[in-house]
Amino acid sequence: MIYSSIREPAGEVETPVEDQPGWVSQARDLWRDDAVFQRFVIARALLLVAALSPPFVVGLGIQQGASGLSSLGLFVMAQGVAGLVGGHLFGRLADRSSRRLMIGASLASSAVIVAFLGLLTVAGIGEAFWLAPATYLLLALVHVGARLARKTYVVDIAEGDQRTQYVAVANTMMGVLLLAVGALTAALAVLGNEFALLLLAVLGVAGAVVGRGLPEATSASGRPELRY
Repeated sequence: MIYSSIREPAGEVETPVEDQPGWVSQARDLWRDDAVFQRFVIARALLLVAALSPPFVVGLGIQQGASGLSSLGLFVMAQGVAGLVGGHLFGRLADRSSRRLMIGASLASSAVIVAFLGLLTVAGIGEAFWLAPATYLLLALVHVGARLARKTYVVDIAEGDQRTQYVAVANTMMGVLLLAVGALTAALAVLGNEFALLLLAVLGVAGAVVGRGLPEATSASGRPELRY
């Protein structure tokens, strides 16, 4: 309701051109003709591991005995600490190399998941009340880094109107991919949260591999070419 009351200055809103290609056609052409954008969207999709894994960690934590509202406060605190610390820490790393930060976030997500699943099998540690919240904190931290990395990358890799088009098309594609990956992990969770987490760990490794093929992006230089 508040946003509906905003009146944009004259000239800020573009008037549609009748003979201009539609949004769907522009998005299709961008995906087909722009190899850098295509690989970026794939890498960003695989980075979903950091966003999708925390609920399964909470589920396993509850199964191991960290049940009810007694542990809810720990997860809320973990999310807050991640946002407080992650922005400052990963912001600097993203400025140095958003590409390397995306790769690191993918690998870190997978490593945290594998370590969590391994510790669950260790007597005395698997039942510890702090294991799931600590894992949740690490994944939340990694997710902050992943978000900053991909936002910085798309800002640096494109210029002007191209940057707007990149963001619009990528966000729309991510909505579709999020539904698909979410449905797949939810189906695997029927067999057990461990299976869903293992799949996400594999996707994280794949994301790092795809990210290695992306060019470095710097705001000061021109658009680099994709290197395989």
